[in-house]
Amino acid sequence: MNTLVEKLNSYENDYWDFTEYRDKKALVKYPAMMVAPMQEQLLKDIIEFDSRIKNILDPFVGSGTVLAAGATLNLNTYGIDINPLAVLISRVKLEGVSFENIRESIAELRTNITLFLGNTEPFEFTNINKWFRKDVIIDLSTIRKAIVREGNIQIRRFFWVCFADSVRKFSNTRSTTFKLHVKEEEKIISMDNNCIQYFINKISSSYIDYVKKSVCSNINLYSGNSIDILKSFSEESIDLICTSPPYGDNHTTVTYGQYSILPLLWIDLGDLDQFDVSILDKFTAIDRMSLGGHYNMEEFDVDIEYEDLIGKISREKAKKVKYFINDYYKVFTELTRVLKKGKRLVLTLGNRRVDNQEFPFDVLNDRLAIKYGMEEEAVLTRNIQGKRMPVKLSNIPNLGSVRSMSKEYIKIYRKY
Repeated sequence: MNTLVEKLNSYENDYWDFTEYRDKKALVKYPAMMVAPMQEQLLKDIIEFDSRIKNILDPFVGSGTVLAAGATLNLNTYGIDINPLAVLISRVKLEGVSFENIRESIAELRTNITLFLGNTEPFEFTNINKWFRKDVIIDLSTIRKAIVREGNIQIRRFFWVCFADSVRKFSNTRSTTFKLHVKEEEKIISMDNNCIQYFINKISSSYIDYVKKSVCSNINLYSGNSIDILKSFSEESIDLICTSPPYGDNHTTVTYGQYSILPLLWIDLGDLDQFDVSILDKFTAIDRMSLGGHYNMEEFDVDIEYEDLIGKISREKAKKVKYFINDYYKVFTELTRVLKKGKRLVLTLGNRRVDNQEFPFDVLNDRLAIKYGMEEEAVLTRNIQGKRMPVKLSNIPNLGSVRSMSKEYIKIYRKY
């Protein structure tokens, strides 16, 4: 085969669905995780027809699926996320842990947990008793104290990600939604507290999947706003951009911030990449700081046609979409600036429903690509199978809850 397009067209129609895939190695069930084998195959195919690719950027890194695939192909990795927990998960996925030290560290951690039981001051933060039972607070505080004692930063971060999963599982928040909602009282009372054993089982069964013989020296992760951080990148410095951007503002799509806030309040901030700690002051702050999360008409500056894409959406809800478009426009502008000529931008996209009307996000990206001198090289369609997303979203009067998207599009654009 002579071209990437020919290679992509050679696959069966449902090849990209990966219907059997389930990520059993995930340390924490982060929302809307990308399908790892799909991204791996896509990157392999792209590199097959462009062997000069040396680095890869994911400006919405999430749980690090794209960058992990890039690292296995010996690419230098660049990732950005507004959510410090996402950056932590990605860093652990990329850095891994040392085989020489991890088993000894796990044994020492187990010993310390036993020593600290009944001898640990309860950890505190605002409203902690709303979100955790008192006995759970004691046990989580014991685990936390033991993690802090670990001397190896890579292993400590691995422990924190496993701990984040335990915090979510044994909190008082409902597991059926990413938003923070307190469970019914009887469910809180009847919950079995085996969080210490759960955590120990987690680290003991998972570490082998994260052992690295050597840590890649070219891992570049940034915690913060993609628009601002991308501005620090040099023009035409990136060989390949591959990402799945948010399909709308977090409040009305996937509340990554609310999902992450409880673990972030427990984790030692010194082990996280530097970020604006004020985002921990309010449970909605991360989502509010994400694309489209804050409204300011004075900053609205979009010079492509978009009104027809939101014309059937009610005025109030269309306003939220407009602000998302405005922020996404700024990100897209920076992505095209940092991408080298002749190189590719690969986007995994979905068209969400707003006010029970489809918002054609794929069309918006086509228009942005044209504006910034990019041509569409290929489009792949896949049925969403393994992505951890809510099946139903916001309620619409007289219609009830609206079903979320069932298809995704992989758009490959090339800068000319």
